[in-house]
Amino acid sequence: MQTFAEFMAESFHSDTRLTWNYLDPSRATARFDVDGIRVTVSFEQRELNGPWHVVFEVDQGESTEVAHSAFEIFNGVFQSVEEFVGVREPEIVVFATKRDKLAGIYQTYLRKESATLRELGYELEGPVRVDPFMEFTLRRMKPSGWKPA
Repeated sequence: MQTFAEFMAESFHSDTRLTWNYLDPSRATARFDVDGIRVTVSFEQRELNGPWHVVFEVDQGESTEVAHSAFEIFNGVFQSVEEFVGVREPEIVVFATKRDKLAGIYQTYLRKESATLRELGYELEGPVRVDPFMEFTLRRMKPSGWKPA
């Protein structure tokens, strides 16, 4: 049986205006505002040719406002992920969290967006526990008939 939160996450969709900043070849950020709350989504490649890690931060605001805007915030985060993979086409994108509830939210949203991500050429792997983290990986699929050089 689907929880109310899962139903809302799968049913709710919003398009937000993202402001991108490509800081250098290994770091990019997307910013957006929801009900006066600033959200920053960071994409970072921590080692040469390594995976890109996704983290997001919500500027401090009144907790009630943040709670009321939670679905819009997560939709904006995943909108930025879709735009990032569509433009940068990284080989691997990793979501990691120590929080089980956040892992559940990642899993719900990644499942919701799986068809779109597949159209962009990505498949979901995980979750995998890498103590103390739970990780989800988006891996770029190789075209059929692809052979290494």
